[in-house]
This record gives sequence, C-alpha cells and structure tokens, in this order.
Amino acid sequence: MKTILVVDDFASVRLYHTSFLKQKGYACIDACDGAEALAKLPLQPVDLILLDLVMPKMNGGEFLARLRAMPDYAHTPILAITSEALKERTKEYQQTFGIEALLKPVRPDELLRKVQQFLN
Repeated sequence: MKTILVVDDFASVRLYHTSFLKQKGYACIDACDGAEALAKLPLQPVDLILLDLVMPKMNGGEFLARLRAMPDYAHTPILAITSEALKERTKEYQQTFGIEALLKPVRPDELLRKVQQFLN
C-alpha cells in the first residue's frame, strides 16, 4: 500500500484529503506544518507528499529546501495543493524543487487523477 503524507495547517483540509485518499486505498499520515512533517518522515517512509505552501512555523518553501537536501527524500514526488498555485513564487518552487501544484480547493477527481499519476 502506498503512503501519502498530507501537510496542511488547516485540520479540516487534512481530514478531507486523508479521508478521501484512505477510501481510495492509500495509507495516509498528516502534519500541520513543515516542521511536524520533517519530524514524521523518519517514522514511516512515504511515497508522495501533498503540501500546502502557506503555513505557520515552517512554510512550504522552507520545507521543500530542507526535504530536497535529505538524500532519502531528494526525489520524493510532491504535489502542492495551495491557494497560491498560480503565483510566481509557486512557479519558482516548481522549477527549483520539481513539484507540481493544484489550486485549492481541488476537486476530488482531479486530486485522485494526480495521485494515481504519481503513484502508479
């Protein structure tokens, strides 16, 4: 079973994504910000990360920089799900860190299609 790490500062968004993806047969773990996500990574390997880019404590950009510096996670696929998907900073993250981005709120069929694209 593939495992997805869902990182978002809103509990309702984390719950929505993890519940939906679990129904589709994926294992999920969640984190409320980049710092918590980095702390959870050594506890369980993940196959994909869904990442909000605007969070307190450690935002998506800082998380991406730290994650990509870790050899075990240098190539882990990342799908940003953010209200800033169309902004220049997100485009820079896409080029610099090799991520893809979807605009919040993401439709369930679109989320599932992208997850399957990454994991199948």
